[in-house]
Amino acid sequence: MDLQNYTGSMDFVGINHYTSYYAYDKPKPKVPSYQEDWHAGFAYEKHGVPIGPNGFSSWLYKVPWGMYKAVTYVKERYGNPTVILTENGMDDPGNIPFSQALNDTRRVNFYSNYLTELKKAIDDGANVVGYFAWSLLDNFEWRLGYTSRFGIVYVDWKTLNRYPKMSARWFQQMIAKKGN
Repeated sequence: MDLQNYTGSMDFVGINHYTSYYAYDKPKPKVPSYQEDWHAGFAYEKHGVPIGPNGFSSWLYKVPWGMYKAVTYVKERYGNPTVILTENGMDDPGNIPFSQALNDTRRVNFYSNYLTELKKAIDDGANVVGYFAWSLLDNFEWRLGYTSRFGIVYVDWKTLNRYPKMSARWFQQMIAKKGN
């Protein structure tokens, strides 16, 4: 294979960004494996202090500045390619009461804070052309099934009726502002 044939051949870099964590050096493993070969460990806290507030999923910490760092890293390390944020979101418990699910202020704050950091990266020159919130609808999550709700639209699992949450209305209003 000729590396020159592949250099610059991508259409865009897709980034799924939900959370951030600290990385640390990890000694060479005795037995090679996919994750051990990285020679890096990952932690959600440093000196006993979490990297950010925890979401419903145990792995999801709210770290908006991580969005800026991830996008800026791609810009600087890979020559500012075209970037699309292909997934970004947070979850609530799947059994959350209906009225509380619709009034999802934590999700509104999550998106507002993450998109502020994304805009800062764009203002600093990152070539970001697209963004997808995860997810439009509450759905069957591959690891958590129906015990987690990522959607900006509530889905009643018994009737399949759909109800826009506060976060859906927030997105509608933000998009209507056209780039502010």
